[in-house]
Amino acid sequence: MATTATEMDLATLDALRESVAAVLAEQCDSTALHAFVDGKTALDKVLWSQAASLGWLGFGIPEEHGGLGLGLHGLSILHTELGRQAAPGPYIATLCAAQTIAEHGDGDARKAWLPRVAAGEIGAAIPANLGTAALTRSAAGISGSLRCLGAPNAAFLLAPAGDAWAIVDLADAEITTAPVWDRTRETIDIRLRDAKPAAILGDGAGETLLQALTLAISADSAGAARSVTERTIAYMKTREQFGQPIAGFQALKHRAADLATRLAVMDETVGHALHRAVAGEPDAEIWTALAKAETTEHFVFIATDCVQLHGGVGFTWDYDPQIFLKRARLNEVLGVANPALRDRAAAAFAAATRAGHSVLELGL
Repeated sequence: MATTATEMDLATLDALRESVAAVLAEQCDSTALHAFVDGKTALDKVLWSQAASLGWLGFGIPEEHGGLGLGLHGLSILHTELGRQAAPGPYIATLCAAQTIAEHGDGDARKAWLPRVAAGEIGAAIPANLGTAALTRSAAGISGSLRCLGAPNAAFLLAPAGDAWAIVDLADAEITTAPVWDRTRETIDIRLRDAKPAAILGDGAGETLLQALTLAISADSAGAARSVTERTIAYMKTREQFGQPIAGFQALKHRAADLATRLAVMDETVGHALHRAVAGEPDAEIWTALAKAETTEHFVFIATDCVQLHGGVGFTWDYDPQIFLKRARLNEVLGVANPALRDRAAAAFAAATRAGHSVLELGL
């Protein structure tokens, strides 16, 4: 039986986090990231190869399909550390798709796709907006166009087709790059014409993908927000005005304290949503939806303030805050719009209340 993340002790999880963080800090530091954004390196491909060799791409995949079976805890750690370095690559799309296939695909689908994802051989694409209209599905196959999160070389698409979720092999699909302001991620337009589905997933696949996506974006946002804050405070300690570091100015200390408060709220929100999802609690939908909405908006505020705290150079290409701000703005709109997520959470809360259940207790 695979060891799940819920059976791992805190020391093991901390060691896992430290190992991922150490590799990313070495391979994806500020200099390497800027070189990639400038189009000078293939950092995304280098990191993907490294992630595959270290088993990161198999964190959420069961051991019988080539993964490590670390579950949501392992995936949350990975997405947090990828966010801290604003690491480029199709991690969110691929890992969320793999998790959905692991839970709702039949035996053939799991054997066909999961080992290849865990080995880093292929990536996946998923709808950039889960509220978009489904592709059409008929006896001839699946047709339609869809804006997706994923790399142009994605091997398969996981998307709604008719009244079900389908896996579509993209070998013969028409794929065009759709430029986006965040250069650390890629979006693509996929056009299908009578494509034969490789598999049809079981009921609940859409809900599983939504939960996986909201948790991944939340973890990425929390890690990235903390990183840009730390980088900004380090900069404030070296930049001088009136003969002293600006970090000593009282007004700026108050702003830094506000950022620290927001970071704490983000960490607690993500942690609680993760706890409820891992435990399979009925209210997990509420907390994962709220986690994505809250963390992405906090991330936007923090990244914006860090641009300002850098002064006149904060928005310029040579400094880090603009990279994180662009990532924050993309995280904010990915998946499902935040107002819609809050509406979903409110509806689930109302349903729980009518059923006589409470969703207000925090897990200890």
